[in-house]
Amino acid sequence: MSAIIDGLSFDIPPSENQIIALAHYHRKLLDEAVFHQEIHLGDYCLAQRKRVYDFAIRLTPEQKDRFYEIYNGELMRIADDDELHPADAENGVGMFAIFISLAIIALILYFAFVRTLMA
Repeated sequence: MSAIIDGLSFDIPPSENQIIALAHYHRKLLDEAVFHQEIHLGDYCLAQRKRVYDFAIRLTPEQKDRFYEIYNGELMRIADDDELHPADAENGVGMFAIFISLAIIALILYFAFVRTLMA
């Protein structure tokens, strides 16, 4: 028995090489889609995951777990780290921005209402 996802033929259950090939193909399509402004990446990725889900639903629970473990693991392995925007770069920015925003709001309220009421 076999199935086709995005033009790639898969055995049931799929081999590890087939799953890895699918992950690389999806990564390639995503890289190409990034440069097309007419493609909404969220919808594009959801459609891609839906096709994978429709295939995986045919598998037994053990086969499905193995499939997703290999597929997601390969996608994470080949993902690019964003050196310009590391994940820890935004630590603390949220609290600082909230403090500055509250200070600006307090100043606006003071000059708009409190000063006029006191005068």
